[in-house]
Amino acid sequence: MNIEELLERLDAADTDEEISEIGREILEKDPDSPYGKLAVWETMTYDDCIENLDMLREALSGIRMIISEKETPPDLEEDRDAQAYCTIMMNLGYSLLAEQKTEEALEIAREFANFDDEGFYPSRTLLYRCLLDLQMYREIFETLESDPLESVVGEHARAIALIETEADPADIRDAVNYAISLDPNVPFFILNIWEFPESDDDIDEEMEDTINYATYVAEPWCSSDNRLAALSAPAFLFGYLTDRLTDEKDIKLLREGYDGAGVLKEVEEAKAKIREMEQQRCDPEEIDAVAIVILKEDLAPGGGGVHDDVL
Repeated sequence: MNIEELLERLDAADTDEEISEIGREILEKDPDSPYGKLAVWETMTYDDCIENLDMLREALSGIRMIISEKETPPDLEEDRDAQAYCTIMMNLGYSLLAEQKTEEALEIAREFANFDDEGFYPSRTLLYRCLLDLQMYREIFETLESDPLESVVGEHARAIALIETEADPADIRDAVNYAISLDPNVPFFILNIWEFPESDDDIDEEMEDTINYATYVAEPWCSSDNRLAALSAPAFLFGYLTDRLTDEKDIKLLREGYDGAGVLKEVEEAKAKIREMEQQRCDPEEIDAVAIVILKEDLAPGGGGVHDDVL
């Protein structure tokens, strides 16, 4: 059986045992094959994966050569080599990040995001998390400016970078609100209002991206009281308006805070507007969009309001 036939078997393999076995067969025929190295590496235990990152580094060098020899840019949706290239960069980059080898992870992330120009892979999550960990706030702004794709993690990174560079409070609020609007469920995992699933098997398919985003921005947001305060106020208000908050004690404390800040009437009027939309069975995304508008405009006149006075 030649390499191409083995690769076709690898594409169809279902179990780790099959993948590892085929990977080893490929390496017997071609010890430098990036496909064989990736297959064997992916089926190792976590500890063995970390100990054998050089295998992925070698695989990356090999697949780069294959990609560089193509006469036209490969189609990521169709090209096996392009998919392997991204998968190797994804595994290597995230493994390096987990091992706190962040500078090397950033090098991979830049290459990854540049190649993954349509965002089929979580390249930007890796890129912006590395930039945050390295406190490269100006580069976050520059990367966002040049990036053709919008990303949830990128916008959370922008908000944090604005906080850390002591930007105008109104700009920070706008950035936080915009980050929330891109995936309104993310802050509720970050703030531990909702618990992260205990295992991958417990993750609902519809929430998979949300969980991934929250996983990689939770630590940056929670690393200082200043950052937490900037996220908590609008997130709790948004949660109250859209009934994402269910703990009666939290709701009671929140209402007391709004009352003390003199904005409870406005908050309750906004909530009544949302409730009316729910009774009319409006689309949940439409309701969230209206809540975001209320968050940004109706309850924060002049850039102040609830955000500055509650929590």
